[in-house]
Amino acid sequence: MPSIISNFESLEEEDISRYSGEWIAVIDSKVVAHGKSFKEVYSFVKQNYPGKRALIGKLPDANLTVLNIH
Repeated sequence: MPSIISNFESLEEEDISRYSGEWIAVIDSKVVAHGKSFKEVYSFVKQNYPGKRALIGKLPDANLTVLNIH
């Protein structure tokens, strides 16, 4: 049985780029819910996928810039 983290890691960047800045729920390597708030996504998953373990996380905004200056 694959770990819940590997379900998230198996997503392709192109698959999730449209959800930039949103919360997403991943079950079996698929985005099953997305929204602006954790509560919205959590409630949807709890109601529509009872008994399933979902990984819920917030994706960074598309305009996120990270600089590493030494």
